[in-house]
Amino acid sequence: MLSAQNLYVHFDGLVALNDFSLTIEKGEVVALIGPNGSGKTTFFNTISGFVSPERGQIVYNGAKITNIPPHKVAEFGIARTFQNLELFPYLTVLENVLVGTHCRVSMRQALWNIVSREERQRQEFLALEMLDFLGISGFEKSRPAGMPYGIQKLVELARALAVQPRLLLLDEPAAGMNEQETIEMSRIIREIRNNLGITVLVVEHDMSLVMPICDRVIVLNSGEKLAEGKPEEIKTNPAVLEVFLGKSYAEGNRA
Repeated sequence: MLSAQNLYVHFDGLVALNDFSLTIEKGEVVALIGPNGSGKTTFFNTISGFVSPERGQIVYNGAKITNIPPHKVAEFGIARTFQNLELFPYLTVLENVLVGTHCRVSMRQALWNIVSREERQRQEFLALEMLDFLGISGFEKSRPAGMPYGIQKLVELARALAVQPRLLLLDEPAAGMNEQETIEMSRIIREIRNNLGITVLVVEHDMSLVMPICDRVIVLNSGEKLAEGKPEEIKTNPAVLEVFLGKSYAEGNRA
């Protein structure tokens, strides 16, 4: 479904991605983990069109999408969330989610939608469906400003789902959430794959979220792939343990 090959990105002398490659198959939930500054968000940004790699290419369903602008990426059926909330605080929740429905229409369609009540109703129905799917259907007339953080995260997720993606990129979806909210997010990610048929690539620091739900885990360190495998393999990989927990812990674990 998605193939990234030999990506190289650097900023002001700092190498963010160094010959990094991965593939994602349709229907998978894949986790991309690593310490802060390892290149995870940079990789998301190269897929999303916010960062242009100096070398390498990204192919999605047979089409090269390297260096295309973000709105074109959405048109291909790729949506994402962000580490930091990117909601419009003074629009209603419904209006925020409707932004997602507009990402995959052409300018000609957008102009037609201004006068098309039927199309507007279709988009609102889709947005309300996503809110209901995520269990926040009672918030559509509220504004995100001042809402609980966990609800705001779900609003952003609803907006990404309103793009009707085939591939969903989740950038630290459980960041700032408490334990119960994290458990709920884990359940939601499983349902996004199982019930909506969407392939998911997730960046996350909380291993309690990613390990139970992922088919594969890829570990980035200093812009390079350190390890790749099933969750149970990654949890006992000495190189991964050393990066996350320190050399002494890794040596003790081997003993």
